[in-house]
Amino acid sequence: MSHLRSSTGTDRPLAPDELGVVRWLLEHGDGDNTVYLQQLQRARVAGVCGCGCASIDFSVDGRQPANAGMRILSDHRWRDDEGNLYGAFVFEREGLLAGLDLWSIDGRSTPDAMPPLERLERLV
Repeated sequence: MSHLRSSTGTDRPLAPDELGVVRWLLEHGDGDNTVYLQQLQRARVAGVCGCGCASIDFSVDGRQPANAGMRILSDHRWRDDEGNLYGAFVFEREGLLAGLDLWSIDGRSTPDAMPPLERLERLV
């Protein structure tokens, strides 16, 4: 799976809903994500997707990893009130927490907001 940065030059703290979703995904992801939970405390939004979705890229301690070698740490899905099906995954690159990708599984709508935590379920 590939995820390319679509916007750079952004530098802001994670919004509370972004922070909550990423924390939840890391806590419910594959393996021991302790190191990435620690990095999350120091992460900032370094890029946003230009397509209108709510995907974001991170920098940790001012460092942003190269755009290669992604490893997914947590992969989940959810449905909105209209029944649209979305995916959400958190990933790392070069040992750094690198981003949150939100995408449409069924192609019917763009996920332009953070998913409700109570609707997230593991993507099998």
